[in-house]
Amino acid sequence: MTAGRYHPVAAILHWTIAAVIIGQIIGGLYMHGLPNSSPVKFDLYQLHKSFGLTVLFLSLVRLGWRLTHKTPPLPPSVPPWQKIAAHATHWAFYVLMILTPLAGWAIVSVSPTDIPTKWFGLIPVPHLPFFGGVEDREAAEHLFEEQHEVLAKIIIGLLILHAGAALKHAFVDKDGVFQSMVPAANRAWLGLAGIFAVLGAASLFYLFAAETPAQATPSRSQSDRGVGNWVVDYGQSELVFIGSENGNEFRGAFGNFEADITFDPDNLDDAEIRVMVTTSSATTGDSLRDSNLPGSEWFDVKNHPQATFESDNVRALGDGQYAANGTLIIKDVERPVTLEFGLDIEGDEAHAAGHANLVRTNFNLGENSSWFEEEGVALEVRVEFEIHAKRKN
Repeated sequence: MTAGRYHPVAAILHWTIAAVIIGQIIGGLYMHGLPNSSPVKFDLYQLHKSFGLTVLFLSLVRLGWRLTHKTPPLPPSVPPWQKIAAHATHWAFYVLMILTPLAGWAIVSVSPTDIPTKWFGLIPVPHLPFFGGVEDREAAEHLFEEQHEVLAKIIIGLLILHAGAALKHAFVDKDGVFQSMVPAANRAWLGLAGIFAVLGAASLFYLFAAETPAQATPSRSQSDRGVGNWVVDYGQSELVFIGSENGNEFRGAFGNFEADITFDPDNLDDAEIRVMVTTSSATTGDSLRDSNLPGSEWFDVKNHPQATFESDNVRALGDGQYAANGTLIIKDVERPVTLEFGLDIEGDEAHAAGHANLVRTNFNLGENSSWFEEEGVALEVRVEFEIHAKRKN
């Protein structure tokens, strides 16, 4: 005697959820391995959230169907202990398929960065209402991250066990248990293919609907051949930014920037400073914060791959100190900015160190209303730079 067949609705839900979960595991491992400067990492995290919510919804539907419809019994040839293990594994899957996306949803809900969620970029999804009063949001965030990871690892283990058992029934026992979950009707297969097509189309829409950068970022070697009478040694130079989140100072850096510098202390009228910054290269050492920086609410690196500063004039302040007035452009927003710096020139080598104080909202950085709360990210950002350069021959 062989096992009966599951209803096509149950089979479609089973295979759809299985495919999405496997995709979530592969996608999660892939995006976790991406550098934080990757412009697609933020979008992949958003896509991961969308598919996670999809798994949660489909799992609830599948559970409702399971509770209201009988499942075909296992054939008598299956030993009792295997029947118990099969039922335990199935119910464990239900628990995990609900708790794992809920843990991910909780991460987003308690996160100090408070990034909003949109299902495939289309439908706003509110935060879970249970965590509004959490005081130490960062600690809660790390706790749910750990739980989410542990639950995901358990799912991987159960998937391996479940797949192994299914293959045993299909090729060793040949008792029809595996075939019982295969939709018999062509209509059911078409429905299953339709669901996969919709989910695939939604993910492609989310990933590629936004415009791609208009042009590639020039390499540093191009900067060396650019205008100016100084060549920057990028290995010894740095461009950093200092901010505050929840009252705690953090320090970040841009790993990729270029500068064309024309400067002679005896001829400031001809001084020119132009700096081009690759926005996707911003890092702070915090994985979650760094995954948010490339997003549309911050640097929006897909549409604005570069920020630029260009001086209008440079004046001496005395004692080796200078001020460069110019225009800073971030996300197509232009604002006047003054760079104050000290300069030391010895022979053909120069060392400059300076800073500028900015208000991030003047450049549409952190546009969501939650970023303006006092306990969130401070509006004031200090940019500091240290430049080592050699005079061009």
